[in-house]
Amino acid sequence: MMRCRPEGRQLGLPWEPLLTTAELRRGLAYYGSGARLQALAGKLLAGQPVKVYALGGSVTGGGGSSHAPARAYVSRFFKWINTTFPHREHVLVNRAIPASTAFLFATCLSHHVPPDADLVTLEFTVNERKEAPFTSIERRSFEQLLRRLLSYPGRPAVMMLHHYSWFDSVGDGLNQGLYYAEPESQLSTLAQFYDIPALSVRAAVWRLMATGARHFRVNKVTLKDRTHRYLENGTWVERNLSASAQGPLAKAAYFYVDSLHPYDTGHQALAELLVQPLARAVREVEAGEALGKDDVRHPEELTTADLPPPMIPGNLDEEPGFCALLEDFKGVVVQQEGFEYRPERPNASEFRSQKWGWTSSKPGCWAELEVDTLQGSSHGEGETLLWLSHLRSYAGMGAAHAECVSGCTCNPTTLEGTWEQRVSLFYMTRFHVSRHSRCRIRVTVLGDDPGALSADNGHKVTLVGAMVTHVPIAGAGSLANVQQLGSIF
Repeated sequence: MMRCRPEGRQLGLPWEPLLTTAELRRGLAYYGSGARLQALAGKLLAGQPVKVYALGGSVTGGGGSSHAPARAYVSRFFKWINTTFPHREHVLVNRAIPASTAFLFATCLSHHVPPDADLVTLEFTVNERKEAPFTSIERRSFEQLLRRLLSYPGRPAVMMLHHYSWFDSVGDGLNQGLYYAEPESQLSTLAQFYDIPALSVRAAVWRLMATGARHFRVNKVTLKDRTHRYLENGTWVERNLSASAQGPLAKAAYFYVDSLHPYDTGHQALAELLVQPLARAVREVEAGEALGKDDVRHPEELTTADLPPPMIPGNLDEEPGFCALLEDFKGVVVQQEGFEYRPERPNASEFRSQKWGWTSSKPGCWAELEVDTLQGSSHGEGETLLWLSHLRSYAGMGAAHAECVSGCTCNPTTLEGTWEQRVSLFYMTRFHVSRHSRCRIRVTVLGDDPGALSADNGHKVTLVGAMVTHVPIAGAGSLANVQQLGSIF
């Protein structure tokens, strides 16, 4: 089979290519003008260092790869940059938060990406709510993330990578493999509006999946005891997925490890798709085909600035609300009794992987958080919500009572740490709160409640983050994907 080998000796992949030229061209769903990518290509060709950040969910975090992060798509993409344009001062950072959506990153963008970034890649498609309309909080948040990135002073290039979940693409009589399942088309519309290249797994390889081509087979997954859950006639149905033979060669025939995450071959395909727009921009700059002053309209000819008005009506730009995650959250707890700031994974090599938070396991112990619920509310519209991120698991967890005690007012709520899912995730519990620059919230560990899931299970409560949003929640959907935002421990 003919393999794709990008033109120009400096653009070859540092591994044996998987996708053909035809597949790569199909997978480049939208390229646009390429202006910002060409500026990035110019820096690379001039031998300058660049700053690249990858945002996304568990797929971006390497989920499904047999040797993460080495064989995951982000590491492969970074390897291509380092191999093709080596520089000791490149900054190549993976900011993945499993199960996250654009909503989280839009609110906390400055925490994840600095203003002088050169390139930001986005992979959220499989986590975003499928049935959300453009006017929903999910789509409005996605647009705000794009606008905030494009408004950065460093004028970063942005690329949108659409992963495709064969098993979760359901509808119109199909319980898997529906080609036009949302939200990819909606997010691609945003990419077109903002002149952002978009890469599509489904456009590149859906035909290969449907016909059972080697490396792209979907009749089995590589992990045992995986399930496929889908809605059929209003009822949730769950069935087991067949597992492949467990040898490396046998696994290499299949695209997925479970109903969502790609195996090594899938990660390789994602990486090769991501390389193509940047490689094209490099070739355009080398050939003298990059956009020049005469190829674009001058500012005085435009009715708007470089950034157009929002595509979604009423989606006004404003300062993001308060956000404190990971190390920034430590100082949010201004007073406590019986809580300790400690990691869930103390042996992990990196701070982000160690999962630090404020933890207590004794009923009656408390921690007081001080947050600014006024920040980002300049337009005066929308409902103000405080989102508290805390650990949920199936064993050893308790519950906590959260109440406003100073500055602001709110209805007390319960942070439930136990659920029946056999995973441990950071979860976000939201509740309405009034606006105040020094809103004080007290979180108290509860004792046993005979009717609660946590009864006779434990009392552990771990707090890991807080953020504030000012959005019209009513009628906007469940935001279930946003609520489950942490790594599986």
